Amino acid sequence: MHELSLIQSIIDIVREERVKHGMERVVRVRVVNGALSGAVSDALAFGWECLTQEGELKGVALDIVDQPLKVACGSCGLEFVPEDRHCMPCPACEEILGHDILSGKELYIDEIEADTPED
Repeated sequence: MHELSLIQSIIDIVREERVKHGMERVVRVRVVNGALSGAVSDALAFGWECLTQEGELKGVALDIVDQPLKVACGSCGLEFVPEDRHCMPCPACEEILGHDILSGKELYIDEIEADTPED
C-alpha cells in the first residue's frame, strides 16, 4: 500500500507549511486525487487516520476531492469525461486513440486550513 508513503509525504509538507507560515493549529487539509493518480482515496483516508493519531496533526480532518478523468479528443478536440478509462471513444466522432488528458493525473494538497496566532 503505497498510499502510506504518499500520506507521510503530505504530512511532511503540511508540517513544513505550518512552520513556514506560522500556523498555530492545522484544522483541515484538502487533497485532490485524480482518477489516474494511482492512489485509492479510501486508502489515503485510512493512512491519514493511522499516521495522525498522535502529534500536532491529531484530529485534523482530511478532505479528499476525487478528480475525474477528463480528456480532449485527439481528432475533433471535444472535451469529455469517458465512462471507462481504458476504452474512451469520443462521443462526437467515435475516435478511440490519441486523446489528450486534461485532468485526472493529479495528486496534490489543494488547501491547508489553520488557525494563525493572534497578534
